Formats: sequence, structure tokens, C-alpha cells
Amino acid sequence: MKDEDSKKPSQLVIVPRDSAAESKRARERRFTALYEEALAIEAEDAKKAGQIGFVAKWMVHATLPYVQPKNNPPAWGRNSGKVSLLIQPGHYMKRVETIVRGKPKITQEAVSIGYPYGAYPRLILAWIATEVAKTGDRELVLGNSLSEFMSNIGRDTVSGGSRGNLTLMRNQMQRLFAANIAVTSDPDAVAWQTDGFRIVDNANIEIWWNPHNPDQGSLWQSRLRLTERFHETLSKSPVPVDLRIVKALSRSAMAIDIYCWLTYRYAIMDKSTKIPWEALMLQFGSESSPHKFKENFLKNLRDVKEVYRDAKLDYDKSGILLLPSRPSVPKRIA
Repeated sequence: MKDEDSKKPSQLVIVPRDSAAESKRARERRFTALYEEALAIEAEDAKKAGQIGFVAKWMVHATLPYVQPKNNPPAWGRNSGKVSLLIQPGHYMKRVETIVRGKPKITQEAVSIGYPYGAYPRLILAWIATEVAKTGDRELVLGNSLSEFMSNIGRDTVSGGSRGNLTLMRNQMQRLFAANIAVTSDPDAVAWQTDGFRIVDNANIEIWWNPHNPDQGSLWQSRLRLTERFHETLSKSPVPVDLRIVKALSRSAMAIDIYCWLTYRYAIMDKSTKIPWEALMLQFGSESSPHKFKENFLKNLRDVKEVYRDAKLDYDKSGILLLPSRPSVPKRIA
């Protein structure tokens, strides 16, 4: 009997948070916020609340980096089995002045802008996909001020300065819009497809908003124009999401990814499905060890379950068992 019990899937509710990484008070505040959001979601569905949003379909198959890739490689990617994602950071030419034999010499070198990573690129892409679903336009209005745009993507609290979230968001926006992205379906399949694109045709970030004065508006509304190729990827069966849940999970990029992936999987599955840890690590993994990945995944999954209570699943040492559940935003509503 003991051996049989040990084979039963573990219940998600027993997964603890690392006390060394998160204080008791911080945990209480976080779970209180998630609980309050869960009550609001249960009281009113996303459509009635005007909170239906969208993410690009490729984002639920292959995720962006969670941290800046080590050593800033020339390319970075993920492969979920059916879809691969490859990102190349944007570059700019920098003037370099050196002294050679007592005389100044000016040369140029290509400098990487860096990879988009973390929660902000995901929040920005969700906002873009939602606006495209609403308007169908390639040209989008970002808003009159930086703080207004921060609120639009789910960040009501803003902070300035070199380490504030306004500066961080602006930097991630630069990285995202400068990057080259390629999404490729299974190359071994009979029919396969590659979509290579940049997010925007043009975006002059320097003239948008001043991070030192986030409430100061520009002389005209800030706009960006999406590339035709990227606009097409957003028009191909975008995945509906509840923006309240995305906002509630916005402190964790992995939690956002897990939520979007779960609601997509529940919308297309009709029977229980087992996902091995190895497959999950390919899709959501990082440079951490398998043990550390599993621990981090379960921590974030617990947060997702706090606000997406219709999600039914179990886990054991071999992987995650998804049980038939109601999508966060049913297709007939979206």
C-alpha cells in the first residue's frame, strides 16, 4: 500500500515557497493580492469586465528569456518540439576613440542592445496583440505619457530613476523592438513554415517619453507601426487571455507564460495529458539544473492556480498531469 501511495500524483497545494527567497510578510501580501483578484475573477467573467486580451500563438509554444542570456551570445532560442524560437539582439554602431602613438584614432564597433527578457516584453506583446485584435491596425497609439502606458500594460505603480521600473520598461522596449525574431514550425514535418520578423517598422523611443517625468506628455501621442509580417502573426489565431490574471501575475515572467500556456492547452485538449518534466524544461527552462527548474516551475504554478482556479492538474516526479478544464477565456466568448 505504501508503494502504491507513493506513485499517486502530488497535490499542488503542498508546494512551499523558499523562505530564504521570500519573507513571510511578502508571501502574505502576494497571496492576499492574488486571492482578492481571484474573487473578482470569480464574480465577473473577463468579457463582462472588459478584460479579454490576447497573446500571439507562438508565445505559448516557445517563451522569451527570463534573464539576460549569459555572455550575450549572437543568437538565443528555445525548442518546444513543434515550434522553435530564435532571437538575435539588435545592434548599433558605436564610435570609439583611442590613442595610438600619441595620436587620437576614431574607429567604430557594433554593440549589442541586448535581449528582451523578463515580464515587460511579455506585457508589451500582450498589449500589442490585444490592440491589434481590437482595431486590426498596424499603427498603434501608445498613450500620452509613460505612466499612462505603464498602467495600460498592468503596472499601476511606477518609479523613476536609473533603477526604477519606468527606466527598466523603456530599456526592455528598446531591446524588444530592435530584436530579430524567427519562429519555425517542426522542420522535420512534411509541411513546415518559418516566420522571421521584427516587431516594428519604426519606433523612435528617444522622443516618446521622459522617464524622469513619467506624467509629462509628449507634444503628440506616441505611436508605433508594426511590421506587416509581425502583424500577420498576431492575426493567426491569437490566444485569448484574462488581462486581470496577466496583471496579477505580472511580477513573474514564468507565471505569465505558464498561465497563457495552460489556458491554451485547456482550450484544445479533450482528455487528460501528461507533460514530462524534460519537455517542460525545453519550453520554459533556463540555464538552471533540472531540480532547480522543477522547483521554480512549481512555485510559479502555485501562483497561477491562485488566480486561475478552474485549472485542474496534478504532478509527480515524472511530470505534470493536465486534467480537462475550462479555458480561462472560452473561445465562444473571445
